[in-house]
Amino acid sequence: MGKIKVIGKSKDRNEERGNLDFGMLITIIILLCIGLVMLASASSYSALSSYNNSNYFVSRQLIFALVGVVVMLFLSLIDYKVYAKFSYAFYIFALVLLIAVLTPLGVTRNGATRWLGFGILQFQPSELMKIALVIVTSTYIARNYKKMNTFKGYVWPLLFLAIVFIIMSLQNHLSGTLVMIVASASIIFASGLKIKLKVIIPILLILILIVGVFFMAEPFRWKRILSYANPEEDIRGGNWQAAQSLYAIGSGGIFGRGLGQSRQKYLWLPEAQNDFIFSVLGEEFGLVGTLCVLGLFVFFIYRGYRIAINAKDMLGSLMATGITSVFALQILVNIAVVTCTIPVTGMPLPFFSYGGTALLINLAAMGVLLSISRSCKK
Repeated sequence: MGKIKVIGKSKDRNEERGNLDFGMLITIIILLCIGLVMLASASSYSALSSYNNSNYFVSRQLIFALVGVVVMLFLSLIDYKVYAKFSYAFYIFALVLLIAVLTPLGVTRNGATRWLGFGILQFQPSELMKIALVIVTSTYIARNYKKMNTFKGYVWPLLFLAIVFIIMSLQNHLSGTLVMIVASASIIFASGLKIKLKVIIPILLILILIVGVFFMAEPFRWKRILSYANPEEDIRGGNWQAAQSLYAIGSGGIFGRGLGQSRQKYLWLPEAQNDFIFSVLGEEFGLVGTLCVLGLFVFFIYRGYRIAINAKDMLGSLMATGITSVFALQILVNIAVVTCTIPVTGMPLPFFSYGGTALLINLAAMGVLLSISRSCKK
């Protein structure tokens, strides 16, 4: 497939590997700690009601967090070029797991079949695929950079995405599909692809058509659009989550009710420990608390793209771009949903939302990003 193009002078590997991005590491740890505190608060009543243990969710999340931090630090020590060697095998492995969701092994929650179950362990293969797609797309483009002077050179990266897109569509996983599209698109454009206006317009029209068909194919998707367009209607039905989210954020005021004092988490706000945990943050810490967390997320995204810009080779730059874009999209969409800026869709908030295996995979991705930062231009 060719060798990975390296930008900059060739040096001994030991000389190339420096210290990781300390600012990024500290930001990740701070976000993780705040996320665990908020999960403990947001999930307490739900856990008590369902499992007779108010610490059920946070205790499980804490275990995955500790293991995830160890995995993150371990992966940060490995040269990220090693991951390129196994990128295609990793992609195929993730693809097999993604397909397995459509078999009897798939587990259904809240009307959606997106999980695989192996005993007490359940996880979403889409979480693994988003990282596999980033690595395989980055690897292919970096190894075949000389062929990327035309749109035809991107056939394989687009094929990687198309296969995943079809399988995710069969799972009715809209939010996950959106993540995959953004992951691939960010890498493709970061690689320097130049598209003329006469090419962009047809592509946009085709995408609009696909999105339209995608929404019309399932009644529940169209219902969400109608609910979003008419927020005052059907408060007890389709707009229940959105309304309760706004009640939570609005009642927090400037400084919030205080840690643990949320009222909406008492089973008024569905998925308070998952997709709507930011609403509990707004209720308990108010505008000041939410702005502080948003500031941390903005700094996190800035450091991620800074790593991508300063990476010494194309592989590192593209991988860092893809990983950061995946997290940036999840953060943006989740906060937009809980503030009713866009229609409700199931997008977890990184480092905050409950999900042990998802947190573990996210921290592993951070390990890869920190590994790339070790080779950045100083």
